[in-house]
Amino acid sequence: MEKFLIRVHETDERMYYLKSMLKGTTFSRPAHVFAPNILLDAKALGAVEDGAYVFCGRLSEEAEALANSRDITLDVYSRDEKFQATNSRLTAEGALKIVLEKSIKGIFDIRVLVIGFGRTGAAVSRILKDVGATLVVASNSSARQAYALAERVIAAHDFDLSPYDVVINTVPQPIIPDKDAMTIREGTLYIDLASTPAINLEYAKYLGADASLYPALPAKTAPYSAGKAIFDYISEVKDGI
Repeated sequence: MEKFLIRVHETDERMYYLKSMLKGTTFSRPAHVFAPNILLDAKALGAVEDGAYVFCGRLSEEAEALANSRDITLDVYSRDEKFQATNSRLTAEGALKIVLEKSIKGIFDIRVLVIGFGRTGAAVSRILKDVGATLVVASNSSARQAYALAERVIAAHDFDLSPYDVVINTVPQPIIPDKDAMTIREGTLYIDLASTPAINLEYAKYLGADASLYPALPAKTAPYSAGKAIFDYISEVKDGI
């Protein structure tokens, strides 16, 4: 039976480490690996062989329909609970690194608002709680779980950002209108971990906040471990074939 070396599409440092980990790995069909944050569209999928395995994190509806029509097997990281848990933990570690590097206050002196209490929001809250930060969570659900970590749990609307030294968003929606953004204090560290920022970043910067979007954070702050998470996922899939 013919064997095919897996092809890693390198877009960041984590994929460089992944390529090294997968060196010599073969599949019974052509196999392609894309980074979790890349939206795989029909054009990119058009370059993939019929009947191939494709590992990816996100794909368009058109790409998924094309894959089905060409017998392409899609393995999507975001649909795997184990991978998502590992990625959320690495994202939380990355957020903590940013706080430690950029905050002018010690961790015990900062007051942090975490917006959202999904998988990533919970991981961020847990790690900040563990190191001693004072934590408030904004969430419209999961209040009971959030109270296990947070000093307070507030609704995720009508934001008053003035009490906080650090604001970390995990909700991929523009939920902080400019009238609420006006409450952010000069010097506040605003970290957005979502694919779509919750706040107008340029306006927040104009108001004096250190505001930035941090997409694919594990690839930047822990590229080896981020690559290893993908490697472990691919290995489990391969073992099940």
